[in-house]
Amino acid sequence: MQQFHWQERFNIGVEVVDEAHRQLFSIVEKILELYIQKHEDKFACVEGIKYFKAYAIRHFAEEEAYMREIGYDGYLPHKRLHDRMKREILPSLERELYASDFSTEAVQRFIGVCTGWLTGHIVIEDRAITGKTALSAGPLRLDDERSVIRAVILYPLREMFGTEVEFVGKFSKEDAIVDAQYYELRYRSQEGQNLCFILIIGERLLLRAASLMFGMDFYTKNEIVRFAMQEIVQNLMQRAAASFGQDPDHYQFQGDGFLEREAFGQSVREHMPRYSLLFRVRQDSFALCIQQRPAAA
Repeated sequence: MQQFHWQERFNIGVEVVDEAHRQLFSIVEKILELYIQKHEDKFACVEGIKYFKAYAIRHFAEEEAYMREIGYDGYLPHKRLHDRMKREILPSLERELYASDFSTEAVQRFIGVCTGWLTGHIVIEDRAITGKTALSAGPLRLDDERSVIRAVILYPLREMFGTEVEFVGKFSKEDAIVDAQYYELRYRSQEGQNLCFILIIGERLLLRAASLMFGMDFYTKNEIVRFAMQEIVQNLMQRAAASFGQDPDHYQFQGDGFLEREAFGQSVREHMPRYSLLFRVRQDSFALCIQQRPAAA
């Protein structure tokens, strides 16, 4: 039976915060067990989701009080992330749950989004509170591509996956990625500019990374993996924007999905990526293409 497991590497060293994070993971695990695996009556899922929401809101208040107490410089942008979760993400998930009468897909979305958000938020934002991340080291040197890649992509991925991630260089069509999956996320700026991230990753590595990140075994990609990936990339986007001195909400999420190989090839032909980056995790590789597309006429 699949179960989420809290991992000690998620601790930030503040007991009240770490205990709340452990409890939130435990609530999500219980929802997964009762509704997805045991197919219990939806009442159990409703109560679990209500409990998760109430506990998360209480935790945010406690964590914000701690940040104020220690005079944390990143308090305001960190609080905005909490506010977005409370006022936008959780209400949206609740609306979908009730509109679908708690369909399996809607519950999977809730589990994936909440787990992905928690994982990304803890290792990217919460660990910065106590200086346990390179992201708290100061502004980036924007003229140093490797510095940007290391701070915005490599370090967070290493923290989330719990394993070494190496930047190899430019990705090209000659670089073979076995059983490649093409996962696209689309964003739009306030001025209408379109930004697209395409992750090219072998299914084995995708599932292994998800297993490492969540402390559970995945044997096939599913909606939980997809929605969790979406939230993790969103966390990376927000951190990148903050690192560059931009409003984290400058780019709004527009949609995502897995692409067929032909659709990926057509996308690259029509919009040459600004960045095509190749990474290695042990014996496997993955790539990230970043496209900037003009505003629609």
